[in-house]
Amino acid sequence: MYTRREGQLAGHDNLQLFFQVWQNPKAQGSVIICHGQGEHSESYLRLIDAFKDDSWSFYAMDLRGHGKSDGKRGYAGDFDDYCKDYYLFVEKILHESKSSTGPIVLLGHSLGGLIQLKTVIDHPDMKVSAEVCSSPLLGVAVPVPEWKTRAADVLNQWLPKVTLWNEITNDMLTRDLDVIREFEQDVLRHNRMSPGVFIGFKTAIEIVQARASEIQIPTLFQIPENDPVVSSPDSKTFFQNISSDVKKICIYEEGARHEIYNDIERSKAYEDLRSFLNSVMENQK
Repeated sequence: MYTRREGQLAGHDNLQLFFQVWQNPKAQGSVIICHGQGEHSESYLRLIDAFKDDSWSFYAMDLRGHGKSDGKRGYAGDFDDYCKDYYLFVEKILHESKSSTGPIVLLGHSLGGLIQLKTVIDHPDMKVSAEVCSSPLLGVAVPVPEWKTRAADVLNQWLPKVTLWNEITNDMLTRDLDVIREFEQDVLRHNRMSPGVFIGFKTAIEIVQARASEIQIPTLFQIPENDPVVSSPDSKTFFQNISSDVKKICIYEEGARHEIYNDIERSKAYEDLRSFLNSVMENQK
């Protein structure tokens, strides 16, 4: 069983960020989770519990404006605020003695996947062993009203702290009705996004798509065949352009939803993840 602890981390501008650790007493490696838009660290309790008998500890931070971290819900002045905070969090874990005895694997979902990919590209010297991307935000599938796209620049200049609905509904995230009810009752989840984040993630997508070949660490992609939130074709293209000699993509059935770790076929996603993590651990011994 895990020993759970929590703490606070000063972000790149000293905003206080909440994080949690699930320390496994028999851990031989560590997984660092970067959650998606509107989520928080506890959104991964189902996944973490599925690995309680494995040899991994888990670390997760709430992004600014999310969960128990400080900041207006859904607001960041710029997408890179997330990346700078995330880099500090990863560096903190890399320097902790309890996580230095085995592989360090990054696991980013959706917006968190884009944050992770950009950080890996921007910091090629970061001492991580591998990465996992779950439904990474490398293109948008959910329809965005044209007026929002046109208004984003104006709002970012004059009303940067305005946050708007992100167009995502819970049935796009999972087919599991129990999980949907859980989402509806979760007061820490939100569906807001600031114009700075909207503009910033579009720019970040262009940057990472152009630099995919710079990724050389072992990489696993787990994506739905037709994700209703982010673009599955764009994820497939990005994956093909990764230069790593060790890479694998797992594509889930036609009806699979965006949150594959919370969807009805999640046991398959867990097993695919477990297989990849075990291979990383074996290769590092």
